[in-house]
Amino acid sequence: MSWSREEALTDPAIANPMKLLSEFRFSLRDIPTEIVVRLFKPVHSGKIVIQRSHDIAVDGAGAAAAESFDEDCSEGEALREAVNHLVNVYSAARAKGLKPDASWLKPNPDFR
Repeated sequence: MSWSREEALTDPAIANPMKLLSEFRFSLRDIPTEIVVRLFKPVHSGKIVIQRSHDIAVDGAGAAAAESFDEDCSEGEALREAVNHLVNVYSAARAKGLKPDASWLKPNPDFR
């Protein structure tokens, strides 16, 4: 019998199976900390799930509003959403004359 990948993950003992679509690694200028963004697709859904290794918070820069995320979007749109919030807060802090610092990045405790 030939099994598809989706069929192989239908046993009731398996919860939340996801397929890794892509992984990206980068850092923000003048902050050496590596940031990892992973895009997953739940096996039994067409939606995209984003996992990001870090978030950003800068005292005195104000918080940029996170854009709404359409889980039915393309990989490119999902990646842009994952990166855009980081870049917006970083750029707002730089515009206020703040010097980039590794403390701006907050590790995501749920990222594995």
